[in-house]
Order: sequence, then structure tokens, then C-alpha cells
Amino acid sequence: MRFVLYNIRYATGTGWDYHVPFPFWGCFRKTERNFRDISSFLTKLNPDIVGLVESDGGSYRQNGKSQPKEMASQIGGVPIFSCKYPPESFMTRAPVLKAQGNAVVTRIPPLDCDVHYLSHGLKRAFLEVEYKDFVLYLVHLSLRRKTRAKQLDELSQNCLSAKKPMILAGDYNTFGGAKELAPLVKRVGLKNANPDCMPTYPSSSPRKLLDFVLHSPEIKVTNLIIPKVTFSDHLPIVCDFSL
Repeated sequence: MRFVLYNIRYATGTGWDYHVPFPFWGCFRKTERNFRDISSFLTKLNPDIVGLVESDGGSYRQNGKSQPKEMASQIGGVPIFSCKYPPESFMTRAPVLKAQGNAVVTRIPPLDCDVHYLSHGLKRAFLEVEYKDFVLYLVHLSLRRKTRAKQLDELSQNCLSAKKPMILAGDYNTFGGAKELAPLVKRVGLKNANPDCMPTYPSSSPRKLLDFVLHSPEIKVTNLIIPKVTFSDHLPIVCDFSL
């Protein structure tokens, strides 16, 4: 099976002009053209499952279209999307923000899917997609280190209750590197699909490893590629695995 993890930054792009005329101005860009390029790139990879961090569920940037649905129509399969903010947050009712979330696009039929919410942080949602032989968790953690540590502790408790081998993937925002994940990895008994810790951020000149694909020992990674593409500020991780 081939799993691709990619923080696509809502397909708003990257580059020096992203913060012109003011910081994060680029997040208001129209995204259809760049998202077509991302979809075309991912389609050529022939993935079985795609984990999209920072995907747009249908704001004006994408002319009201859901990026996960658009991608599913390209690669085939089912889109599973969730706003990354908890239901009680005002952000779930605010224009643009309510369409910001994470998604799994899967060609392998899932048995079940669910959205969980962590107790700490601004962005708390993480997706659980259950398959016949394994379960996939997709996360996007806090930028604040102390909040991240609380989220990781809560995630480890959730993982310990899993009854199948798992893939725990996402943008962890681990500016401290893989050592931030060491307690979770040790407690749950996971492996890093990227043992050499090749960096994934920023895409133009990668120096930090923020994106991880962690997995149970029963899952065997047969190949891992980090393509050097600059559709987003993150690089994608392409992971081939077997059970």
C-alpha cells in the first residue's frame, strides 16, 4: 500500500510574496490553480491513502469546492474531512476558518471513521479511519511546545486503546525534532517511518522535521520518499508499507 502525508497549506502556496503586503497575506489567495497542480502531482504518485493536513473544505478560496472531494474525484476513493477546531469554538462558524481542516482521501474502503478532539490547544481535531487490518490516525498539533506535550500525552493514551496495528501520521509541529515524540514512541511502541529524520520544512530549504509517519511494528515500511516539491511550505512524505 502507498500512503502519502502532505500538509498542503490549503493550497495557498509559498514563496517570498506570501507575507506581502502584510504577514500571512497569502492565506487569502485563490487556490484552484495551485490545488490542480497538487492534485496532478499526487495522482501521479498513485496513492492508496492520502492524509491531507491543512485542507480546505470549501471556502471562497476554492470557489466553494471541497479540496478533499476534488482530490477524491482525481485519484478515486472516499474523502473524509473534519474542521480542525472543536465544535464549541467560534472558528467553526467563522468564514474561511470553518472550512479549514484535515482530511483522508482513501481508495481502500474504510470500515469506520470518527473525529476525536483533544483537550488542549486551538486546533484539536484528529481523524481516526479504521480499515480491516489497521487503523490510521491523522493529527495536526499545536505550535506551542507545552500544549503540544499535553496533546502528545493524550494521543498516547488513545493509541494504547487501539485494537489493531496503527499508523499515526501528521504535522506535529515538532520544532524540537524527533526527541519531542520520544515519550509517545516509547510508551506506545511505535516506529518512525523516516528513521534518518530527513527534514520536511520549509520546502524551499528543508531544515526541520515537522511531519511524521509513525507506525506499529506489525506494519513494515518498504520504501520512503520525500519529494522536493514546493506547492506548499511543507514537503510530502510518500510511504510504501505492508502488513
